Amino acid sequence: MEKEKSLLQMPKNQTKAVLVLTGLLILLIFNLGACNSASDEPQTVTIGVMNLAPVLEPVYEGFRDEMTELGYIEGENIIYIYAGPTGDIAKLDEVAQGLVDQNVDLILALSTPAAAAAIKATQEIPIIFAPISDPLRAGLVTNLAQPDGNATGVQWGLSEPRRLEWLLTLDPDIEKIYIPYNPEDNAGVVVLGDIQEAAEQFDVELVLQEARDGDEITAAIESIPDDADAIYLLPDNLVVSRVADFAEAAIAREMPLTAPGDSTAEAGGLMAYGLRFYPAGQQSAQIAHQALQGVAPGDLPVETTEFFLAIDLKTANAIGLEISDDILRREDTISRE
Repeated sequence: MEKEKSLLQMPKNQTKAVLVLTGLLILLIFNLGACNSASDEPQTVTIGVMNLAPVLEPVYEGFRDEMTELGYIEGENIIYIYAGPTGDIAKLDEVAQGLVDQNVDLILALSTPAAAAAIKATQEIPIIFAPISDPLRAGLVTNLAQPDGNATGVQWGLSEPRRLEWLLTLDPDIEKIYIPYNPEDNAGVVVLGDIQEAAEQFDVELVLQEARDGDEITAAIESIPDDADAIYLLPDNLVVSRVADFAEAAIAREMPLTAPGDSTAEAGGLMAYGLRFYPAGQQSAQIAHQALQGVAPGDLPVETTEFFLAIDLKTANAIGLEISDDILRREDTISRE
């Protein structure tokens, strides 16, 4: 029986061919293995978060929960960089630049000032803002349907001055309204102009009080005019973060208080008309997911949150205000005993 020929026994041309084919086969197997290993490893994305005020924490919670539902799992394929609310508009520029320096894949900007700081810091990194009262007039986008820049997100829509109308519907006897506000927060300043125009139509007097920081907000709570009939908080996140303190003062004076966001009635305020923070965060996550999939933010329209009317009946009883059944039966009304 003939013995099998070894490579050494083969002619040189055959030996060379076998070696070349063997080398190519090894190289092919190596490359295929490397490709499979790369595809098996999920790509990790990094989200930088900017938040001005504690009142917006439910937005961040809604965002994270919805991102989890979309398949972004912390510890596996997503990292959040978040140092908590700054509580100071002046600190937002530094936070934004820090996130840019860390080369995050996307910035979640909570509040108008946070979004403005993020846009100032970068025109390359996608920015998703939420919730913004009026991104168009605040100068964050040039077009709601096609923002064109690197920022898009969720807006409140036209909840103002409709909220003023609801307040006067609930309590027609209101003649003077106290409005503490932060003149450095463009979101509140823009809305204030709308409220002033509507107040003239309703023949209601507005008493304005500037409140830029914690000390000034405390002073605003302690200096509520004796002849004021109601307190109106603008979509100004630093001021709204103290809604519970304002509500306590309002109940003590037996006057209604209204503020945007679903934290109002929960904190003891009479009425809120506007958005719910947690669902707004979920909505913004859906937009962020599209941006992370490669869709340019400028091609993603700014979305509007759903509106709702929230009334705290316990507070209404405490201040001696009766709410009609017609209002309580509305589909978009949430009442709390």
